Amino acid sequence: MAPPKRLSDVQRKALRDWVHSQSRRPTQKACIAWFQAHYNHRLSQSTVSDILSPQYHYLDSECNPSSATRKGIGQWQDLEAILYEWHHTLDCKGAYISGDILIEKARQIWSSLSQYRDQPPPAFSSGWLHRFKQRYNIKQRTYHGEAGSVPEDVEEEMKAIRTIAGQYNEDDIYNMDETGLFWRMPPSQSLSSVNRPGIRKDKTRISMICCVNASGTDRLPIWVIGKAHKPRALRNINISAIGIRWQWNKNAWMNQIIMREWLLEFYQHIGQRSILLTMDNLPAHLSGLELAPPPPNIRICWLPKNSTSRYQPLDQGIIQNLKIYYRKQWLRYMLSHYERDLDPLESVTILDCIRWLVRSWHHDVLSSTILACFYKSTLVPDPIQLPVEAPDLKPLYEKVQQSGNLSDCMDISFFLNPAEESQEPTSSSNGMSSEVLLEQLITEASGSTDIYSDDLDDDTAEPAPLPKPQDALDAVRLLISYMEGQDASKAPILRSLERLERDLEGEIITARAQGTLDSWLSNA
Repeated sequence: MAPPKRLSDVQRKALRDWVHSQSRRPTQKACIAWFQAHYNHRLSQSTVSDILSPQYHYLDSECNPSSATRKGIGQWQDLEAILYEWHHTLDCKGAYISGDILIEKARQIWSSLSQYRDQPPPAFSSGWLHRFKQRYNIKQRTYHGEAGSVPEDVEEEMKAIRTIAGQYNEDDIYNMDETGLFWRMPPSQSLSSVNRPGIRKDKTRISMICCVNASGTDRLPIWVIGKAHKPRALRNINISAIGIRWQWNKNAWMNQIIMREWLLEFYQHIGQRSILLTMDNLPAHLSGLELAPPPPNIRICWLPKNSTSRYQPLDQGIIQNLKIYYRKQWLRYMLSHYERDLDPLESVTILDCIRWLVRSWHHDVLSSTILACFYKSTLVPDPIQLPVEAPDLKPLYEKVQQSGNLSDCMDISFFLNPAEESQEPTSSSNGMSSEVLLEQLITEASGSTDIYSDDLDDDTAEPAPLPKPQDALDAVRLLISYMEGQDASKAPILRSLERLERDLEGEIITARAQGTLDSWLSNA
């Protein structure tokens, strides 16, 4: 029997390079076939696993492989192996991966691997993160998209934009931006309606398009982008009456078609006013503008490339404020359900999400906060320092944790600002979602195929029946009775309810008269 053929590091590196270059991680059978075709040698599955393990991560370095060394062994080797492979694959494609993202992914991997199920979740501190990076020779890159790394020539571009903005008053300077939202993400690391190995925490995602002027007096309806054409919970709802525009595509993200529609509605909304619209130069924005160029009274300025974290007004705290108020309502919803021993994830719908967004956008986010963020962006001159105020949700967060008996809650900062929430949902080069990549790595490591798949609909709830006119009238009369017992300062609300009562009475009388006429005609 011939002795086993010894593999060289050059051959190992070739296989690793080929695997990392593929849009989807190849199976072991594919790796065996590729290696046999190139080196006329058939590898075993265990050898393939060994070559692709972090043991040989030094081969991925540009330097001489023999000069690289491992720096110790981590306490959770299975977790770190998956985390490193995930990081390496995305890093090779130029993706931005912060320390916060690595920590969040470590928590996600921990809750998904069965071997850690009976152990208390670790803190994954900054010290662990530092040691993990040392062990795997991960260097921190500088990305120009970060606020602290804006090139000097960008400041020159901003001077020109400020000169243009100086020709408009605060009511006529607008900013538009999109962001993601994990609209039903719970506080728990592993909370789910189905508790089983391999499941990830709920990160059902939508995107939002926000636009507002500097004074905060004109807040355009939020455009919500989901994955479903018409989610079940919205099928009986006139969504435009709520104050939201619903769009959809398979990635739940902005594209040129949606951008074109948004621009056309924006032009119609502005009318003949002379205004300035600022936004970043996302490819979808550029191509959408080609399809719908602006009229002469609307001027569009592109914020400097890779610097929106510093100069985009909506990114200076407006969107964050909106999300904090949204999550305040989501926490209240969860608390009310846990107190009644109910599962909030089973009942919350995308309609609840939309209602909370509308309330937060039009009633909770203050105009002073919006103006302060325009000042902070330097787009508008700052005559005075205005604070960017936000509610403290920590007491409410702790109540939800206690009431729901949640033992593995994430830190509140991760709940309020999930690291991947506003990233474009696919990687830059091959369209493969970083979430899909991580799940694939976890599945391979655990040998499980029972992974919670993305819901193609944006919620699974059945549409709620619309109230009948008489039911609505009875509800309004109940509210009137309540308001009649309040102080005089609530009189404007009472007058509005009385007008609504009158309108509903008119609709009911008209419907009855039409029914009588139809009955008479059918019997004639």
